[in-house]
Amino acid sequence: SGHPGLPAVRRDRLAVGAHVAILTSLLKLSAARVLELRPRSGAIGAALRRQSGGETFALPLFEVQQLIVREVGGARADSLLAYDEFTIPYEGCFDLVVGNHMLTHAVRPAAMLAAIRERLAPGGHLYLYNEPDEADFLQTGKSMFKTLNPFHLQTFDLPSLKRVLQANGFRTVFATHYQNNCVVLAEVAEPELHPLGA
Repeated sequence: SGHPGLPAVRRDRLAVGAHVAILTSLLKLSAARVLELRPRSGAIGAALRRQSGGETFALPLFEVQQLIVREVGGARADSLLAYDEFTIPYEGCFDLVVGNHMLTHAVRPAAMLAAIRERLAPGGHLYLYNEPDEADFLQTGKSMFKTLNPFHLQTFDLPSLKRVLQANGFRTVFATHYQNNCVVLAEVAEPELHPLGA
């Protein structure tokens, strides 16, 4: 088709293909409820739904993405993402929450992670990708202001990103770099039980 938005959808499908491969190699998803945060086209959710069934939901950033995610990705996209007062407007729990470039923009990172953790099913997972690595400016000589622009409120390296997740109730399952960004899969950590007096 000659629709002007379709080349961008194709580019996004190619761009997120590696993340679909990572997720399907690490997780056994069957009829999973998946929530995509900040998707461009809903390609990850659509691919996971084709492979394992289930339902996909999305919180895109812009209305045009909301339309694309609904029409092309086939996800339910009733609301737009709010970084300042992050909430999940859908009922029920999710088996997987996929966040694109989320933590670096979060105004209240701990509150955002708490909201996600509360809505993950037991054994549920959080997958974060496109999180800028601080090595982008600390080790390469690039401008700090390019990475930490007014909308990028924090940045990490993999060890510090794992610590942030651990401090907020997640256990890292997988962590790597992809295209110079941090990629992490984490699961909801079981609360530690301490005997009385310990």
